[in-house]
Amino acid sequence: MSDARATVSVLQITDLHLLGNVERRLIGVDTTASLEAVLTQALTERRPDLLLVTGDIAHEPTLRTYRKVRELLGGFYDGPMLCLPGNHDVLAPMLAAGLPTEAVELGGWWITGWDTHQDDRPAACLNETPWRQLLSSLQKAGDQHVLIATHHPLVDVGCPWLDKDRLTNATELLECLSEHSSVKSLVFGHVHQTVDAHFRHIRLLGTPSTCFQFEPASLAFGIDDAAPGYRWLQLHADGGLTTEVGRAADFELNVDLSQRHK
Repeated sequence: MSDARATVSVLQITDLHLLGNVERRLIGVDTTASLEAVLTQALTERRPDLLLVTGDIAHEPTLRTYRKVRELLGGFYDGPMLCLPGNHDVLAPMLAAGLPTEAVELGGWWITGWDTHQDDRPAACLNETPWRQLLSSLQKAGDQHVLIATHHPLVDVGCPWLDKDRLTNATELLECLSEHSSVKSLVFGHVHQTVDAHFRHIRLLGTPSTCFQFEPASLAFGIDDAAPGYRWLQLHADGGLTTEVGRAADFELNVDLSQRHK
C-alpha cells in the first residue's frame, strides 16, 4: 500500500492449533474446520491489507502441518502475511514451509513480530537476540507508527495458570517500549480470550483463538463456551487504532475434555 493517507486493515488470527491428520481432533474440536469458519466469516466482512498470525499455528509442529497451514491460508487470502511462532510451534519447519516472518510496511505503519517462544516449552522466553532484533526493527521503522505482535502477553490476564508463563520482566520491557512514541499497540495471542489493556500510551490487545477459548478469570484450566474468534485492527494515518473482535458464531465446537491428555 503506497498511500500513507489510507487506513490499513489488519486481520489478526491466533492459536490455530492445526493438526497434521485431518481425522484428528483437539479436545473434540476440528481445528481445521474452526479456522475455515473464522476465515470465511471474517473475509465476508472485508478484505484485509495484512493477515497477522500470532502463534500456536500448529499443535503438531511438523513440516507437513505447516505446509497444510500455508496451503489453507493461501486458499482464502493471497495478500501480505506476517506469522510468528507460539509455544506449540517449532521454528525450523515453520520457516521451511515458507510462512513469512518479516516486518511489513503498510500505509505509514511498521508491523513487526517479536518472537517470545521457545521450542517445546510453554513459557515465554526473551534472550538478548530477539530483544536486539526488536530494537533494530524499531529503528528501521523510522517515523512510521509501529504495531508489535507477540505470542505471549506482556500483562497478566487474571488467569494464574496462564500468567505464570508470561515474560518475567514484562513490566521492564513495556517501560522500555513506552519510551518510543512510535509504538502504538502490542497485540498477542496465547490466552484464548479477549484482552484490552493499556500501558501508558501503548494499547495491549489479546485475541481469541480460532478454535476453543479459555475461561476468563479461571484459576485452573477451563474452557469457555465462546465461539472461535478473530480481531480486526484499523490502523489510521494519524497513529490512531480502532479494533473489534468477531466470532464464527454458527460453528459448533463439540468440546470433549476427556480427550485433553490423549
